[in-house]
Amino acid sequence: MIVTALLTTGVARVSRGLTESHALIEEILCLDHADWESTMAVGDVEFHTSKEGPFPNSQMRVSVSPSAGYAALNYMDHDDPDHPVVNSFNPIRPLPEVFLIFNGSTGAIFPRTAAIPISDARNALIEWLDTRSRPTCIQWRPYDRY
Repeated sequence: MIVTALLTTGVARVSRGLTESHALIEEILCLDHADWESTMAVGDVEFHTSKEGPFPNSQMRVSVSPSAGYAALNYMDHDDPDHPVVNSFNPIRPLPEVFLIFNGSTGAIFPRTAAIPISDARNALIEWLDTRSRPTCIQWRPYDRY
């Protein structure tokens, strides 16, 4: 297993195997995503090694506010005809007063309903590495255009 990540800091990282990949998840979940999201892809190759690819069919977008204790996830899977793009969903009310960056280049933020506890995001990311499909340990909602 190889995880290719572009961190909120602008640094690209590659991890190989479960131990390195779990450490990469922990690193991402500790970063304050104030201006830019982190993106991750899992596969058997490094992604985006050149302009010609290879490119992943699925990707996880992650935004975290460690001080608030919340993260938001966006999962894209071009092989899923029913739900190709979904956001994490927090059914608990009231919603947390946290604004998590969705896209640093546009300034878009996740809807507040996407903010889930960091521990839930960790579990979802680990499940994603294990299954290479949309995690089932958290709830998801279809993506709305930002």
